[in-house]
Amino acid sequence: MPAWLALAAVALTAGVFAACWWGSSVVFNPPRMLPNAVFPEQFSLPYERVRFPSLDGTALVGWVIPAAVETDKTIMLCHGWGDNKGDLLRRFHFLARDYNLFLFDSRHHGESGGDLSTIGCLEARDFTAALQWFQANHPAWTRRLGLLGLSMGAAMAIRGLAVHGGFRCALLESPFRSFNRVIRQFSTNAYRLPYFPFVWLTLVIIRWRVGEDPEPYSPGLHAPKMPAIPLLFIAGEKDELMPLDQVRAVYEASPSPKELWVVPEGTHGRCQEAAESEYERRVREFFARGL
Repeated sequence: MPAWLALAAVALTAGVFAACWWGSSVVFNPPRMLPNAVFPEQFSLPYERVRFPSLDGTALVGWVIPAAVETDKTIMLCHGWGDNKGDLLRRFHFLARDYNLFLFDSRHHGESGGDLSTIGCLEARDFTAALQWFQANHPAWTRRLGLLGLSMGAAMAIRGLAVHGGFRCALLESPFRSFNRVIRQFSTNAYRLPYFPFVWLTLVIIRWRVGEDPEPYSPGLHAPKMPAIPLLFIAGEKDELMPLDQVRAVYEASPSPKELWVVPEGTHGRCQEAAESEYERRVREFFARGL
């Protein structure tokens, strides 16, 4: 092989590796990270700001918001990739009238510590730590406990339901079926990259940098293990990141009782905006029945 050709091959290989390393960093560092711009004071809500360690010691920050009228009905909320507890509160502050709310920032989001996000893998430690902290510090509020997860938060919630007991119902909006597949979908949508070598090598690098394979934490694998509690799945008709067929696959793998609401014209993270007042009505009715 001519020397120039060998050098070209080395340069090409190095370029592909560098591109995939950069791609793994995009996964670890959401490019559209929302700022900490929403707080309970903006909705005149009293709250307790709490700090607790994740299972690996990562510092997590959350809010405990009591309902307007004293109750033991409580909802634990999990935000999406690049979002934070403030954005969840902006969307669901109306629930604070009837329910206690427990929101927390997953690692590398909002006010919490950590230097990378794994879209559900390391976040599983955060979910467990948050639930254990809440059970230890507000035991009376866990007697009638519901769960709400959006996107990555839905993935965390599905595994959490499969592993932990104690929840009476769960609302799951736009969960992905497979970690590997959602990385492939994101790469296709954002960069039009082929699976091989780019997505394949990016997944290899992710596993190496994280220290374990995120795929076993995928919702599609844990959905059948969830308890038989009321489940409300919400999917956007035009969601290009979590396509309807992927959400439907998780829904079909889940136990009954369950319901799937496909929001017309809904896109990823924008089902509430597409459905307007119907969204709030359905969410209220679901938790009223479930809790």
